[in-house]
Amino acid sequence: MDAHHAEYAAAAAAIHDQTPPPGRPVFAEGDFVSGRSAGRHWSGRILIVDGDRLTIELDGGWLAVPAGDVTH
Repeated sequence: MDAHHAEYAAAAAAIHDQTPPPGRPVFAEGDFVSGRSAGRHWSGRILIVDGDRLTIELDGGWLAVPAGDVTH
């Protein structure tokens, strides 16, 4: 196996680490989202993505919510 083949094999083996699970939305900082948490509707821009936790900038504040609370 030459060096290029070894490099390709290592990259192919690691690609699953960067691929999101199927059926799960991918969020990025700056996305405009809306949702419902604790019975209340909200909407705003994502400031921080921390795994399944999102920090949303709302009018006059921030809100930390689970990614599952996003509806749109």
